[in-house]
Amino acid sequence: MIYTLESTLNYRILLIFFTALITSNQTHSQEAGLQKKIAIVQELLNSVEANKLTFNQDLKTISPGYYDYRVVEVNGKGQEEETIYSFALSDINKNGVRSYTKKDVILVELTVSGKQKLIKKSTDGGSKISYQSTFVMYGLNADNGRDLENALEDAIPDAEVLEKDRLSLTGFEDHLNWLKDNVGNVNLPKEEVGQEINTQPERPDFIVLEQNLGSKKKRFEFNLSVLNPNSVNYKISGEEFLIEVGTKKGVAGIKHFENDELQGYTDQVLFYANSLANGKSLHRVLRGVVPLAESKFDETEPDFSKISLALDYINSKTGHVESDGMTTAQNLVLTDHMATLISKENEGDKNEEHEYLFNLTDINKNGISIKEKRTRLFLVLNTNKGKAFISHRLNGEIENFEKELLIYFDSYEDALRGKIALQALIDNFEDNESKNENLSAIDLNGALSLLKKEVNQITGTDHQIEQHIELLESEESSFKFTKIESNSKKSTEVVYEFSIKDLNKQLLEVEVSGKRAWAEIGTKSAEKVVKVYEDGEVQNYVNHIEIETPTIENAKNIVLIFKRLAESID
Repeated sequence: MIYTLESTLNYRILLIFFTALITSNQTHSQEAGLQKKIAIVQELLNSVEANKLTFNQDLKTISPGYYDYRVVEVNGKGQEEETIYSFALSDINKNGVRSYTKKDVILVELTVSGKQKLIKKSTDGGSKISYQSTFVMYGLNADNGRDLENALEDAIPDAEVLEKDRLSLTGFEDHLNWLKDNVGNVNLPKEEVGQEINTQPERPDFIVLEQNLGSKKKRFEFNLSVLNPNSVNYKISGEEFLIEVGTKKGVAGIKHFENDELQGYTDQVLFYANSLANGKSLHRVLRGVVPLAESKFDETEPDFSKISLALDYINSKTGHVESDGMTTAQNLVLTDHMATLISKENEGDKNEEHEYLFNLTDINKNGISIKEKRTRLFLVLNTNKGKAFISHRLNGEIENFEKELLIYFDSYEDALRGKIALQALIDNFEDNESKNENLSAIDLNGALSLLKKEVNQITGTDHQIEQHIELLESEESSFKFTKIESNSKKSTEVVYEFSIKDLNKQLLEVEVSGKRAWAEIGTKSAEKVVKVYEDGEVQNYVNHIEIETPTIENAKNIVLIFKRLAESID
């Protein structure tokens, strides 16, 4: 037999049809079997006369597996009090059904598994609603009570099977469409809650939940993948039946508005259920949709394999961020491994421009975190080992070196992908950085040539430092370093003479304090073998030299040159 595309498609359609037909027949069979057992329970419910009260009771099927148990208490004066208990039989703990005697009545108690408050109690014609974990039916006598207990226990497994097969959602779209169709308005005894879920075609895993409670309008915006399926929980308060969902690791990944005004970011969201059946289904669908949303989110992750792609993503998501009455415009520029972040902040009449200069490989890739403060969401970039290696200017003026900086985003989803993009950029340059650290040794003249390019004049607002280095004696591998510090009042010249043989490669470091950065060159065993002159006068020997630098990179280069030189002398 030759199979064509058309015949294959027809076969698949027939297979789907017959599978659906078989499933439908199985469901109808299960429903019919359960209804037969419920009919026995219904027959066993009689009018029960006690000493002062008469209990008239009946059980009504609302939908397969869901029931309203109604009991009317009639006193000696003929006054009636009606109570309705709405419940799902599958929620009842089979081992928790028991009959017992209480004074002049036989009671059959039904308790929800885990004692969750999943039984809706309605009184005063439905104007009063509450939720509880247990209720009782009334037995005509001891035998009737035992029969009622046995009939309920017999029906519960069938209800559990039916409940398990009740929702046949297969993929993300099925789950999402169910949420959109079934998260709706809720009528409470005293008010109506308006509720709606909206999505965007280009971001199907991102939802907007809108809720109107009286005059208060709430809105929650979030990606379904940020939720923790294990946190889905029933939250029942008074007459309200809610499903509570938290985020993974408690991150504040849900954007929260009230009356269209951003309130901030939260770590949980509540869905209103319009019935017990709706609440149970909502609970189940929310647990199921999150893993599917995670896959959907991963499928739509941008390509960060190239520097330009990662950089473009960051700039596209940080160019204009509004929060806390402030507008922040940010732009990240890369020159090789060096990054410059310009951040312009406008708040009313206040305008600030921050400029941060840093080496991407100085950022702790695994320490990048997403934080929030009031209505502001941002990435925190920390330096390796908490070193203040980030240069900062405010409105053109030099500020203290920083050990962290913030990059603002408009949503948790953007920030999360911004974090991945930054990690990709860091990865790209880390290999080159490690190669630089393993450069071969160099000779004295080669080192001197490189050092003269790096040892520069430092100019501050109220002082300046002139520095230069020269070879003192080739045979002893000794250098002379001169530093002249001057301000409007005085000038001081300090000269250091030292041998490369005395340097400790482990004590060659970049140091930072406030607005000052320098390369610190230390001696072996911290011995005081560096000769010092101040304005021509001999001073005490010291164990290190400080070479001032305008930038962190400048200091790094000086340290690297001395390390390479020390390698050649050892």
